[in-house]
Amino acid sequence: MMAPSRLLQQCFQEALSGAPEMLARCADSAIASLQAAEKASREVAQRDRLALAWWGLLQNKIQWGQTFPQHLRDALMASPEANTSRPALLSESSLLSLVEDDAVNESLESARLVHSLMPVLEQQLTVLDALISSVIGLQTVQAERNPMRPSVFVRALRELMASAESEPEVRALWLRHMGDALARELQKLYERVALMLQRANVQEAGYRVRLVEEGSSTRSGALSTRSGGLGLSSRAAALGVSRSSQWQDVGEHGNSGFHASTWSSADQLPPMQTLARMQSGVDHQVFHEFLNQGGKHFDRHLTPDYYEQVSEELAAIEAFAAIPVLDESMILEQQTQYRDLPVVDRPAREVGISSQLSHKAWGTYAAAHERSRVLMHLKQKAQRVSQAVGLDLVRTLVSQVASDPLLLGPVREAVVALEPALLRLAMANPRFFNEDEHPARRLIESVAQRSFKFNDEFSEEFDSFFQPVQRAFNELNATATRDPQPFADVLTELRQGWEAQDQKELALQDNSLQSIRYAEERQAMADQIAWELSQRPDVDNAPGVILDFLYGPWALVIASARLGGPEGEADPGGYRKVVSNLLWSVKKEVTLKRPKELFAMVPGMLATLHAGLDMLGKTREETKPFFDALMRLHAPVLGLRRARIRADASLSGSPQMEHSGSMPLDDVPSSMSMDLDETLPATPEQRKPRPRAQPWLGKRELEAAGFEDTMPTDYGDLEDTELVARAAADDSHAAALAEEVEIDDINAAATLAGLREGDWVDLYSHREWLRAQLIWASSKGTLFMFVSRGGRPHSMTKRSCERLIASRLLRPVNAQGVVQKALEAMVAEQSPLRRESAAA
Repeated sequence: MMAPSRLLQQCFQEALSGAPEMLARCADSAIASLQAAEKASREVAQRDRLALAWWGLLQNKIQWGQTFPQHLRDALMASPEANTSRPALLSESSLLSLVEDDAVNESLESARLVHSLMPVLEQQLTVLDALISSVIGLQTVQAERNPMRPSVFVRALRELMASAESEPEVRALWLRHMGDALARELQKLYERVALMLQRANVQEAGYRVRLVEEGSSTRSGALSTRSGGLGLSSRAAALGVSRSSQWQDVGEHGNSGFHASTWSSADQLPPMQTLARMQSGVDHQVFHEFLNQGGKHFDRHLTPDYYEQVSEELAAIEAFAAIPVLDESMILEQQTQYRDLPVVDRPAREVGISSQLSHKAWGTYAAAHERSRVLMHLKQKAQRVSQAVGLDLVRTLVSQVASDPLLLGPVREAVVALEPALLRLAMANPRFFNEDEHPARRLIESVAQRSFKFNDEFSEEFDSFFQPVQRAFNELNATATRDPQPFADVLTELRQGWEAQDQKELALQDNSLQSIRYAEERQAMADQIAWELSQRPDVDNAPGVILDFLYGPWALVIASARLGGPEGEADPGGYRKVVSNLLWSVKKEVTLKRPKELFAMVPGMLATLHAGLDMLGKTREETKPFFDALMRLHAPVLGLRRARIRADASLSGSPQMEHSGSMPLDDVPSSMSMDLDETLPATPEQRKPRPRAQPWLGKRELEAAGFEDTMPTDYGDLEDTELVARAAADDSHAAALAEEVEIDDINAAATLAGLREGDWVDLYSHREWLRAQLIWASSKGTLFMFVSRGGRPHSMTKRSCERLIASRLLRPVNAQGVVQKALEAMVAEQSPLRRESAAA
């Protein structure tokens, strides 16, 4: 058998640590039973056998107390499939063919003992089978694989007895008369182990449903019985059992602790004994009425029945406090079991009011029964119904927040740990959670909202945030006050620390935001300038390549000079004036007649064009295609000049003619060959400048804004960011996602449209998942900037965002008000009893 998990080992240790006392009590009970049977027997031989049996037990009891743990350990560590938990009685004919009569009797006695235990252990074993199946990794309950099933203990007893007694008949008597005591001992053990597993947040495996014929009473078909409770009171649930176990408080007549008629009208209250419990099960309708200041019945005084029930609950707490709790190493193991998974794939860790927390982190109130003890002591001091309901309201709300899967596990544990301090506030102000500005509510909400900055509870950044929160919550628990001012002081102190951290990140954000906001303002001005240029009469018949340049990069140059130049200057840098020269220089029919003016104009014009583009941040490689096209447009005049030079050289007999070679008037070098499209006038579409969908960004601005995966085109138009392809190249898992998920599979556009500044997302970047916040969106909704830890910017186009959302590489996080959401869920949901009543 493989080594059991640490959780299963602790279950075994619980059984082994109590094994000597268990055996002693079973032996004492068997001795008393054998002695009574001896006295009642009238046959001498039978009386002798009974006397020999109880005398043997008396002689071996002490020795067995020392050796039984080892026999039990061996049985527990054996293969779960080695023995069935419910062995059927074998027929005598088959047994007689294999063993001697005495051995047959002993085997039959063992089987009968196991079968006699099952009805007594039915409820306890139902829950334990489901929990143990979950612990060993099974999806459905397989009772025969429970290493702590009754047959394992019976087998350990048989082996123990066989080592001390050779007579099978005597051993059979021992087993028979130990049955009742063993059932009681196993009941207690199974309850303790189940509580331990529930405290460890183990979820029960499910039972397979098997239909049976009407009237069948087989145990496997009685699914309702198997899914029932242990018969323990609701005290057990509050002390360490989650709601999934469905343990109920069964009254004298078999009914649960409250009745449907209790909630027949809004002005009726739960019975006083119900209000006195640790988990009172107060109906949502009662909470709704209570929070809305309804009903004088909440001002009634509590009755003696209430205080009697409170005393019983406190006694139960003391009893359950003795049940072993998980050690720190096991708690740490549970908390870190999913650490190696990507943060977006980690399942939400189960946290609730019944959870055992880390004692190192939370001290005394790490134990569920300690928090319940505070609750019940406060209920004991309560005088009015409103106080009792207010305490239940706090516990229910804490449970709601603790179950919110959007919050990281440590944050939910912190809210659970803070329950004692919150309960004390409810004594003075039972409805404080309904006040938006109450310091305690603001504290919880602020911590929750701040925690949305982080998506990894194991990161150093989260730890630096959480440690002050943990210290502050422990201090609030230690103050034991009903005054809300300490909560306000703690919140002020925490916010001061957060603001100091934010200042550093804001300084980094400002540079990125200034760059991208400046680019947006420049682009808006450039679009206006482009429209103004399109209204000039000299753009008629201008080549399309020239208009593309003027409406695009050069409009940006003029806008940039205007934004950065002295206020009031009409044409900083002379960049608007050079437009006239550029348009004139490409009119072939004019320049061929006046080449001298063109030759005089070109050097200065080119210098101005280069200066403007350099100011914009364009590189010579980016601008080379345009200047090559401009050179080709000037080629006819340049060819004319070269022809004239050759002609002058020919007339003067210059030796240069030999080197120059002959060239027709209209011949140009191959590198200067002209594309016919470049000489054609602009099309009607080219004549009309179109506003840019998103602002143009230079290389420096791209880096500042976080466009690490975006490169500008030749003319500086911002291309769609290909982050999905980049992520796919970085990570095989992301590549598989990008291939399998089509953009039409989800409404990515609608998801993106729903994002607002301040919203949080999980963003996959550079092989890790980052929690980022949307801090800016362009006015046209085509460009977005997110910021992750340390003020690191991530900017992308609308199309890039939609691709990331469709490929599940950008996932919005629902960070709405945590406390308000919990309140709404608490008062809006109907209880099962109300749903049944409404259906009737």
